[in-house]
Amino acid sequence: MHSPKFQTFSVKNQSTQFEFYILCKGLNSGKPLDKPCPNSYVCICKNQDEKDFYFWLLFGLWKAKHFHQLLTGSVIPFIRIDEFKKEVATQAEHVSKQRTAYAKTIDKIKLLEQKEKQLQQYLAVIQDVKRATIYRYLKR
Repeated sequence: MHSPKFQTFSVKNQSTQFEFYILCKGLNSGKPLDKPCPNSYVCICKNQDEKDFYFWLLFGLWKAKHFHQLLTGSVIPFIRIDEFKKEVATQAEHVSKQRTAYAKTIDKIKLLEQKEKQLQQYLAVIQDVKRATIYRYLKR
């Protein structure tokens, strides 16, 4: 399997359609993101399949707090890009050996993420209804 290119994000670099971003500072280091932010790396992939593979691999590693072992720094912890690349390559190689089972697991995780977003939307609506219910009794 081809390995994507990881580099420190810079607004000066031209973006491609097959890239995503990874938070590299703080306790959420390793979290894949759709949009860039300061303190992030960019993962530049060759195609959509590679992007999906690495995005969900990093998502799983982040959710499992796998990157915590790579954090350096006492005030604001961060991941060094060389250590990050090495660990991602190791994990990608390991997961590639179980590609079919891994793909099924990713499909399940995508469905769970979708359900979680729906629940968050429902909770936001409930909060709005509670606020509106009490608001009509308050002095304006």
